[in-house]
Amino acid sequence: MTVERLSGQSWAQAFTSFRSSAFRWEAQGVYREPAEQGPMSDFLAGRKPDMSFMDGYLARVKQQTVGSLRYSRVRVLTEPLNDYLRFQLSFTHLNVEAGEDIRLLPEVRRCELGLPMEDFWLFDDEWAARMHFGDEGFTHADVVTDDTTLNRFREIRDLAWREAIPFADYG
Repeated sequence: MTVERLSGQSWAQAFTSFRSSAFRWEAQGVYREPAEQGPMSDFLAGRKPDMSFMDGYLARVKQQTVGSLRYSRVRVLTEPLNDYLRFQLSFTHLNVEAGEDIRLLPEVRRCELGLPMEDFWLFDDEWAARMHFGDEGFTHADVVTDDTTLNRFREIRDLAWREAIPFADYG
């Protein structure tokens, strides 16, 4: 069986080719994205971080959600929050303002519900991208189209969405 692997331009194209919805299950406690390292260091040092690394993503979300497309995500949070998640939460309002619907789920609740640690995007409820990470962040995503795995990803999304706290209510 051949697995279609997305990275670089093919990964970017996933976000311009979906027709109705893109859902992210975000379960890692730390992401090591190179573009975030400087801003995170500034945040942790009490300086205002340069968030321009988010500009392209936020512009795309804003443009697409003004139309008929929907972005949503459930982000798992450690308790207490680690430094990375504190940094991430400091700018989550930018995602929300751009049009992304974000909910938060405590790690302990993720465990109680038996939800996985693997991240994925679910596009149009028709196909998924199982994400893979290395020491320097995202490496690639594998396309998932088999019904059994898609059904499991849909179940994860639906359960997590019901159990998670809307970002606006967090705190």
